[in-house]
Amino acid sequence: MDTPKALVRAYYATVYGQRDLDALDRFLAPGFVSAGPGGKMDIAGHRAALAASLAALPDFALEIEEQVAEGDAVVTRWRATGTHNGPLFGIPPTGRAVTASAIHIHHVADGRITDQWEQFDAIGVLRQLGVLPG
Repeated sequence: MDTPKALVRAYYATVYGQRDLDALDRFLAPGFVSAGPGGKMDIAGHRAALAASLAALPDFALEIEEQVAEGDAVVTRWRATGTHNGPLFGIPPTGRAVTASAIHIHHVADGRITDQWEQFDAIGVLRQLGVLPG
């Protein structure tokens, strides 16, 4: 990719949009770290979390709402929708439609993503699923 921003856009389109988890090896640098509400994970943990999320929400669709890049950093604010039709991190399927929002900060080096820092509205999703009172 020509720029870090283009790389991150291609990552979202390929991994989330096309559900191509094998492409993670192409997009993520060795030593990649993903940090978010659940703690830090390596590539294998990130792959497992994505696989679980995409399986639980088979109609998952992510839309980039805003993206800003400076140097090797790319900040993306996105919104995703899906229907909870499979188990999701211990929550049995509810059949409910959910909308999630998050902000990712990615850093890029040598044409690959080295890390991802996530702020995710987990409480909002849990409320939509009926796990927490709304």
